Amino acid sequence: MVNDNLLDSVQAIFRSWFVDYDPFDGVCPSNWETGCVEDIAEFFDSMRKPLSSLERTDMERIYPYYGAVSIVDYVDDYIFDGEYLLVSEDGIYVVDENGHPLIQHISGKFWANNHAHILKGKSGFNEDSLYLFLANTNMAPIVTGAAQPKINQANLKSFPITIPDSETMLKFNNIIQPFFDQRLTNESEIKKLEALQSLLLTRLVD
Repeated sequence: MVNDNLLDSVQAIFRSWFVDYDPFDGVCPSNWETGCVEDIAEFFDSMRKPLSSLERTDMERIYPYYGAVSIVDYVDDYIFDGEYLLVSEDGIYVVDENGHPLIQHISGKFWANNHAHILKGKSGFNEDSLYLFLANTNMAPIVTGAAQPKINQANLKSFPITIPDSETMLKFNNIIQPFFDQRLTNESEIKKLEALQSLLLTRLVD
C-alpha cells in the first residue's frame, strides 16, 4: 500500500511534466528530440542465464531468481548486482490493458532468466526516469505472437520515444529519486522476509 502510494505520486509528477507539460507552459519544448529506447537504455540481455527447476533444486535459497514479471525462485548465486529494470519479454502477458510494458524495478544481487530484458538508464536517464518513460508508453504495436506474446529486443530498442534535454532530466531525476529510493528500500525488506519464509518452509519439508 505504501509503495503504491509512492508510485502514484511519481506517476502524477511524470504526467505533469511530460504529458501536460506544466513546467513548460503547457507546450512540449522545441529542443526535445525524438529518438528511440536504445538512445536512453543500456541492454544487458547477453548476461541472462536461465536455470532449470532441476538445476535449482539443491541450491541454497539466497538470491532472487527473476522471470518475466516476478521472482520465480531463490538461488545460491547472482549475475547482477545493482539497480536494473526488467521488462517482460514473453509470457502470458507482456503489456497491461493500456499497452504499457510490464516492468520490474529492482535493486541488489539477483539472477535473471531469459524472459525479461535487462536495462539500465543512460544519456541523462537513470533507472527511475527510464521506468516512468517506459511504463507510460503504449508498446502494444510491437507485441508479436498470438499464443505466446513477445516484445523482442530489436523492436524494443527501436521503439520511438521523446527525449527531453539533459537539464530537464537532471531536475526531474532529482525530484523523483527520493520516492524511488524509499520504494526500493521497502521492496528489499519485503524480499528478505519472503526469502526467510521460503527457507523456513523448505526446512520444515525436509
